[in-house]
Amino acid sequence: MPRRLRSPLAVLSCLLALVAPAAALAQHAHGAHEHGVAELTVALEGRMLQVELISPLDNLVGFEHAPADAAQRAALAAAESRLQDAAAMFALPAEAGCTVRQVEIESPWPQGERKHDHAHAHDHAQPTRGEHEDMVVSYGFECAHPEALRRLELRAFKHFPRLHRVRAEFATPRGQGGGVLTPGAAALAL
Repeated sequence: MPRRLRSPLAVLSCLLALVAPAAALAQHAHGAHEHGVAELTVALEGRMLQVELISPLDNLVGFEHAPADAAQRAALAAAESRLQDAAAMFALPAEAGCTVRQVEIESPWPQGERKHDHAHAHDHAQPTRGEHEDMVVSYGFECAHPEALRRLELRAFKHFPRLHRVRAEFATPRGQGGGVLTPGAAALAL
């Protein structure tokens, strides 16, 4: 008897594995890292909705290098705080009864709760990275009535004016699809 995937992360991983060849072709056609453009992946299995947003840091904070001063550290912290707020980033149909269960942010230079083993007032050297850095944010929702989940509105355009276009893909029990979201057309039909 086949074993069902129970972990939302496993569902998202399987979705990504299915769409990876198409994404690789799209990246080849559009460039792997494009300023003003982000990627959105949405997967619904059972009551669990997984959403992943991948964006060049430039779209979110206006730079992609290690923060050079307090203002850039503050910009990164503000972006992380905004991205952590799922209600600020997405609008889901109220009748679906979705509740945020987890938000995970992968940032090359996290500004949130940092562990510090010793007390002193200096900045640590940042790791050397490539010229183009991304931030990856994963959201997990549990929906009381997933059958009512027919659309997702991306509110990121309101908070990140350097973001102009989001290539979106989704997989739900009703099927798979995708589209391009813009500030004037920010809703993805699921």
